[in-house]
Amino acid sequence: MKKIKLVVADDHHILLDGLKALLQKQKDIEVAGLYDNGNSLFDELAKTLPDVALVDINMPGMSGDVLTRKIKEFFPSVYVITLSMHDDATHIMEMIEAGVSGYLLKNVNDKELLEAIRTVADGKMYFSSEVSEKITTMVINQQRKLSQPEEPKLTDRELEILKLIAKEYSNAQIAETLFISERTVETHRKNMLRKTNNKTIVGLMKYAMERQLI
Repeated sequence: MKKIKLVVADDHHILLDGLKALLQKQKDIEVAGLYDNGNSLFDELAKTLPDVALVDINMPGMSGDVLTRKIKEFFPSVYVITLSMHDDATHIMEMIEAGVSGYLLKNVNDKELLEAIRTVADGKMYFSSEVSEKITTMVINQQRKLSQPEEPKLTDRELEILKLIAKEYSNAQIAETLFISERTVETHRKNMLRKTNNKTIVGLMKYAMERQLI
């Protein structure tokens, strides 16, 4: 049986010791290197040539996302799993974009950690349930944003006219105040009604008040 060759980078020595004890008991996993920083792991990659690299995000010298990008650039056959305490969407997406095949939180139990290593070594992806939930929520929110029509943007001139309309200025008064023609004022009015999907000035005023434009 071919063993899964694994390297680990994490600056928490207690965690490294715990991982070492767990991994050395596994018949199908060979620990090729344990490092307390990303630079050391990367410097020895040509020598260790692992199947999987288990990396933290916050480490001295080289952060997890930079390390992952370098691994994927120079050793594309090495699969990377993030093991981190960060459960926010920003860090998760940063690591996915960097090229990880898995993302686990540090509260993961031994059974799931081993399952993740074996799954990723097999060329598949593995994300813990909490991480999957965050990714799903983010994708849904992005889809909602895309499906929502964009808020119409009124120009500075239109906002000026809107404020004068709210003060009950007539087209002639607005034209005089802003040194423009009445026809231009009327064109701006029509444009604002069209942009905000309103048929009357009352509707336009209601729209403006709801959005605190006036």
